[in-house]
Amino acid sequence: EQANKTALDQKLKVHPSGEEGSNGNHLGPDGKNGVQSMASVAQTITFIRRISKRTGKKEPDEFLQRLNFGAPADIKENKPLSTKDKGWNCLINFFCHFVFDPFSDIYYYWLSIISLAVLYNFIIIPARVSFSELEQGNFFTTWMIIDILADVLYVLDFFASFRIGFLERGLLVTDTAQLSKKYVKSMAFYIDIFSIIPTQVVYFIPGFARPVFARPAARIIKLLKGKRIMQFVDRSECVSNFPIFSRLTVLCMAMLMVMHWNACLYYFLSIEIIEKGYPNVTDLDSRSNFIYPPSVDMDGHANKYASTSMKYAFSLYWSTQTMTTIGEVQQPTEVWEYFYLTFVFLVGVMIFASVVGSIGNVITNLRANRNLFQDRLDNLKEYMGYRKVGKDLSNRIIRWFDYLWAQNHTFEEEDVLKYLPDKLQAEMAIHVHLATLKQVELFQNCESGFLIALVLKLKHQVYSPGDYVCRKGDIGREMFIVKQGMLQVTADDGRALATLSDGSYFGEISLLNVGKNGNRRTANVRSVGYSDLFCLRKEDLLHALNDYPEMREVLKEAARKKLNLNNQSPRPETPEAARQKLARDAKPQQDEDTTENERRISFTNSVELADTLGKRLEDLEKLVLTLAREVKTTNRHVVSLQKQLSSVYPNSRGSPDERNSSDSDS
Repeated sequence: EQANKTALDQKLKVHPSGEEGSNGNHLGPDGKNGVQSMASVAQTITFIRRISKRTGKKEPDEFLQRLNFGAPADIKENKPLSTKDKGWNCLINFFCHFVFDPFSDIYYYWLSIISLAVLYNFIIIPARVSFSELEQGNFFTTWMIIDILADVLYVLDFFASFRIGFLERGLLVTDTAQLSKKYVKSMAFYIDIFSIIPTQVVYFIPGFARPVFARPAARIIKLLKGKRIMQFVDRSECVSNFPIFSRLTVLCMAMLMVMHWNACLYYFLSIEIIEKGYPNVTDLDSRSNFIYPPSVDMDGHANKYASTSMKYAFSLYWSTQTMTTIGEVQQPTEVWEYFYLTFVFLVGVMIFASVVGSIGNVITNLRANRNLFQDRLDNLKEYMGYRKVGKDLSNRIIRWFDYLWAQNHTFEEEDVLKYLPDKLQAEMAIHVHLATLKQVELFQNCESGFLIALVLKLKHQVYSPGDYVCRKGDIGREMFIVKQGMLQVTADDGRALATLSDGSYFGEISLLNVGKNGNRRTANVRSVGYSDLFCLRKEDLLHALNDYPEMREVLKEAARKKLNLNNQSPRPETPEAARQKLARDAKPQQDEDTTENERRISFTNSVELADTLGKRLEDLEKLVLTLAREVKTTNRHVVSLQKQLSSVYPNSRGSPDERNSSDSDS
């Protein structure tokens, strides 16, 4: 693209005067602008193509696929479409076998569309019943068009309800006959039947012309679909990442809806019922102050209370003032006014208490994590002051807490994920720490079950700048994986020998007793800045290796390679190391002869020990043969004694031969 653009620019070169350019073309200012416009269009098309490629389907991660952590399999078994189905037949076949999964996104989007239609009826129907002006002129045409659209959505939802799946024994039922049978037997079927009745026919019936509110009042049956809004609210709380704000929004909407209905009821009672009982609407002395003010003055001219917007605004203000018990309310004079105002006060108190409690709960939850974190820090400060801890150490601890808060490391992952099964906990941990785990060479060839067992035992730890994660010679009880940060492997004198970054791991050599140091640390590891590490304890690693014994050799082989690589890596020699090397090179050949003699002596001693052991085995064999002969002699004496007893006691049961044979066998 860059080469084509350069070639195009060379072809379009013109002189400042607009005459012939270097390529012989004759382009004036208009021609140049036209070509530039074409170039802009071409660049726009190229940009759109790039965006379309970026927004394509995301390729699954190979690391997750190898661990069987890809996209979950769909439990539905849709009927495959035949290759013969083309055009309309293919579309009809699709709709005949389509089933809504109640947990899918498309069903959630459909609920949102139906909820808008139901919400429209909940807001507009009370207003049209109370304010007769909304049924006249352009308002009437607008409402009729929107009513028809809402009714069409109601009908579509009625047919879609026959295809809403449900779970049975953990599987999604997709049999259309079974779904339809279940829906017909439910109460929702009869509610939907009443809600799709076309109410527009009442406008063609002369008997519904008076009173004016009779025609819009016929659409009250549309409010029976209010359950759809509740379903949408429940699903929104489940899928929302901010459930607290979602609940607060729903509560405020419900409060506004109740105030809206109360405002419409107030105006309806004031005008349609009460005002008709007064012969003279301008007689303020006989008129109750509790109802809506008259819309005409003493001369019969319309005043500011005659406009529709003022009527609704005044009614909504009165409703809000009454239900929130804020401000002074006009003193009622009639009996019905007292009962009505008492009822409004009770409803307002419940709504006000719910709103205040919910808002307080939201504010408390917003700062719950911060308050808990601050309490821990305050307790630690009080303890350090009581124990007279040094200022340097105190500042380091406070800075460590500040880093935790800045990096959002205040959550206890074990407490948050403990309600999930182990499989989901492991999948969550691998997805959250995928960038780190993919860089760990140790996990590239391990089994998925072994990786799951390890990931569930990883503990998050944070080290401050200058902290030693481990020291040479210490007993190794855990291994570490670097999630974020930089660490240095240092010598005894503080020199940096190597640098560890994201995805590096260390400490497995001492855990597996590889090398001449056994379970001792082989190096010092120090944190350069703030470092986030995953810690795996020795008990957890050995427990996982007991379940997967073949992984023990894999880990040991990786540890040996790492140890050999560290031993073979060139390091700067110290003066002491140089002197030792010269001393080793200066040893005479006699050392080699001495070593050979020691080997021969050791071999001779081993041969003599083997001969002695063979003689001992021969003596043991002779002893066993002697013992066998003694047993036979004893057996013969027992038989002779039995014969003597038989002669002394001839009445004993059984023949002597039988007794002799049985006793001899014993």
